[in-house]
Amino acid sequence: MTAARAQDVESLIARTALKYDLLPYTSNPFPQTQPARLAAIAHVFGLKYAPIAQAKVLELGCAAGGNIIPLAARFPEAKFVGVDLSRTQVAAGRTRIKDVGLSNIEIHCKSFTELGTEDGQFDYIICHGVYSWVPAPVRETILRICKERLSDVGIANISYNVLPGWRMLQALRDSFLLHVPDNNDSRSRVAKARELLDFLKNASHDTGVHKQNLQQWANRLAQLPDDYIAHEFLEETNEPCTFTNFVEAASRNGLEYLGETDLAPMVLDNLPAETAKRVREIANNQFLASEQYVDMLSGRTFRQSLLVGSHRAAEINRNLTPASVASLHFLSSAKMKLERAPDDTLTLRDVQERKLTTKASALANALERVAGAFPGSFSVDDLYSSLPAASRNETGKSLVLEAVLKMLLTGMVTGLAAPVDAEGSPSADAPVAFSIARHDAARGELATTSLRHERVQIDALGQVILPLMDGAHDKAAIRAKVEHAIAEGRITFHRDGKPLVPPEANVVAHERIEQMLTLYANAGLLVSA
Repeated sequence: MTAARAQDVESLIARTALKYDLLPYTSNPFPQTQPARLAAIAHVFGLKYAPIAQAKVLELGCAAGGNIIPLAARFPEAKFVGVDLSRTQVAAGRTRIKDVGLSNIEIHCKSFTELGTEDGQFDYIICHGVYSWVPAPVRETILRICKERLSDVGIANISYNVLPGWRMLQALRDSFLLHVPDNNDSRSRVAKARELLDFLKNASHDTGVHKQNLQQWANRLAQLPDDYIAHEFLEETNEPCTFTNFVEAASRNGLEYLGETDLAPMVLDNLPAETAKRVREIANNQFLASEQYVDMLSGRTFRQSLLVGSHRAAEINRNLTPASVASLHFLSSAKMKLERAPDDTLTLRDVQERKLTTKASALANALERVAGAFPGSFSVDDLYSSLPAASRNETGKSLVLEAVLKMLLTGMVTGLAAPVDAEGSPSADAPVAFSIARHDAARGELATTSLRHERVQIDALGQVILPLMDGAHDKAAIRAKVEHAIAEGRITFHRDGKPLVPPEANVVAHERIEQMLTLYANAGLLVSA
């Protein structure tokens, strides 16, 4: 790269950093990026991984640490390093780290191009929502860092906008960039973009796909925050690529494609039988070619890919067997139901209508255990112990393993390399919430992170009760504190539009406390005893 080109890139990086300072991206947890999930994918493909509890994790583009700070709280013996350009977000992250009292995490304000070698190698490198939004030299830097800084058993996770699916959004981005002046007032730019889209969706005389696309995205963007629109559609750089191009770039940098954070879309057998057969034919039964054709079929706009060092390519085994899931932990989803047909057929169904059907009646209690494990995790051993005594043998173990593999490959459950010890019932008299949730609530935050590494909203009542959920306060003490907050005017309950006062407000508060404890339990905020 010439000196002039290097200067242009650094200028672009500086402009981007300023825009992120002026309108910071909401710093969230991303469940699909958690190292336990990346390790599970590696494991099912036959690769070794670093134990999560003592792992070293690097996040490129960490914002305010919303993704890695909760992980640092969950795994105090692991080490986490974050890097981001935004001084505003880095400062916010450092404040949160200090308030929580974490000593196993650092966040640095610097460009990836300035990343040194002082922190050594990492077992997991996360780069979420960055790759497509930086210029080509920085994309190469990201891949180079992954190659140079991954440990021998390291795994990298990079997300990016993908073609041809994202091409449908390019018309929207082009329209915004043509209409909206390029300045540092990001909120006014977003407002102008929203106004333009509202005009276009109503005024367009097109009767086909173009107007449908405008209407669809107008409805979707109406639900999304300003920071998303600013950084997804209005940044100087947003360069989607094909899956094939991404794999080629990774290969040039000594990296091998492993898979996606979500296994289900990789499984051709999840497609209609004729479609899967045809994909195999036109892809000549080549895995990478099949992945590219699936992108064409699905129109997906975003990928979250896993990479490993090319020296590990020969170790990857894509012929998944039931044995590959034996040592993992699994998360199910809410409201799974087990149905029993008159002919004794068992069907476990989730809210997205994905299902596992079996005539193995011995699995009934095990499948109930899958549904009942939410929000915590379960293991193969948990299910095996749920079998009738007469079925606790090799045949029974095989039934359990086959069922778990099917659920994993269809997306009914998510594999993890570490358990999630979340309590699904608020029955304990002195409930204990995840430490990060207690600290976030005490800081007046409007959201926190669960043990499932998912975002959970916090309202005014939650800001009072979550800090008290430390095991030292029983429910009576929590109720007393809430009554005190009502008396001070920090919490107000209404009925028919009118504020309630004690003792009626206290009665309502007691009911709401029980509701919130149940909500937090279902969200995975409560730590199991």
